[in-house]
Amino acid sequence: MHFRPTHNFFRCLATLILFHLLLVSCGKKEPALIKRTQFLMGTLVEVTVRTPDAALAQKAIDLAFDEISRVEQLMSTHLPDSEVSKINKAAGADEPVSVSPEIMESVRRGIHWAELTKGAIDITIGPATALWNFEDEAPSPPEPDVLGKAAKLINYKDISVGEKTLRLNRKGMSLHLGAMGKGYAVDRAVTVLKSSGIKNGLVNAGGDLMAFGTRDGTQDWHIGLQHPRKPEAMIASLNLSGRAVATSGDYQRYFIQDGTRYHHILNPQNGQPVRSTISATVIASSVSDADALATAVFVLGSDRGIALIDSLDGVEGMVLPKSGIPSFSAEFRSLPGFSFKGFEKPLTQ
Repeated sequence: MHFRPTHNFFRCLATLILFHLLLVSCGKKEPALIKRTQFLMGTLVEVTVRTPDAALAQKAIDLAFDEISRVEQLMSTHLPDSEVSKINKAAGADEPVSVSPEIMESVRRGIHWAELTKGAIDITIGPATALWNFEDEAPSPPEPDVLGKAAKLINYKDISVGEKTLRLNRKGMSLHLGAMGKGYAVDRAVTVLKSSGIKNGLVNAGGDLMAFGTRDGTQDWHIGLQHPRKPEAMIASLNLSGRAVATSGDYQRYFIQDGTRYHHILNPQNGQPVRSTISATVIASSVSDADALATAVFVLGSDRGIALIDSLDGVEGMVLPKSGIPSFSAEFRSLPGFSFKGFEKPLTQ
């Protein structure tokens, strides 16, 4: 969950700047609209609140950022003292590891989605993820035999879940909650804002976001979905309140070598980047669920991914495959304020 700033930092910055402009340009800017941004969980996180009490707003935003940082400290695989790191170090040991309610909740939910998607998302993907060093100055694909051995360690069924403990049953296994940890942190931040007395707000972590209340007292928040090949442009927009949206895309962390795009969304079956999908966007009741489902749908592809979404209550989605022709769930295009801008020309590598 925690990465060094790379060129993608600036891609996120451009996206958030445009997103900010979209919000304030849709109507008269309210003097009580207060925004702050921090770099957390490897991305830019923006917290926006609308309230007449400026002091309350600043205090609530402080608490929201503190909560996101706290969750990152629990879940990051880059911090040796995080709970997830301690669980991973104990993989294969006889004794299970005592864990916090936050980790237990996330792991149980991760297993739920793994079972429902037949392994399209797997929170034990850590051994493969560790081999793809997207933050290196000159990244390259891992050796096939090394990646193949790592992929054999990926299996959520090898997690033993106790009442308050977890155990990874095989040595070399490792949890990686990146597919839902960022969403969980946003959910927690929204809970903190609401408990602090904020009735209107939005928390956006690199495109994974939750909006509640209204942006100007009467209208829902207007959300833009990033173009996968033009970080300064949007391919779609919609109105949102009381729901979450998350997007998984091959443009978020990647490198191109010999004409092939290698990105961070890996197939749990082989540890390789998924080739068939460019982006998957999911709208759900929580950011954690939207985050997990966006990853699963990306792996499943258009047909199976949309079928999964349509089987779930209160969930909508859009999948953009390599063909550039999007697929939508049953009600996605009926969402309030939805507009699809499309593409001026075929997508390139």
